[in-house]
Amino acid sequence: VSCNEMNVTNIFADYKAGDTMEILCKAATVARQGRSCHRSLEGIYDNLLGLLRGNRMEHKAPCPVAAGSTTSLKDFIKEL
Repeated sequence: VSCNEMNVTNIFADYKAGDTMEILCKAATVARQGRSCHRSLEGIYDNLLGLLRGNRMEHKAPCPVAAGSTTSLKDFIKEL
């Protein structure tokens, strides 16, 4: 699968308002998975980890991301 056609889990499909740290943790997991395709995701991944560590929350990346609906990596980046 080419990077332009790569699909990732759509973590925003079941997003519940107010659970920002969980969505950031899941986003870090998805960004980690896509790093081989897009070098910019390395920086995004590092920034997401920094946000998680700064909040000292119970979420520690990589968080488990349940299989479910998918979205393109391009759309994931836009949504993020």
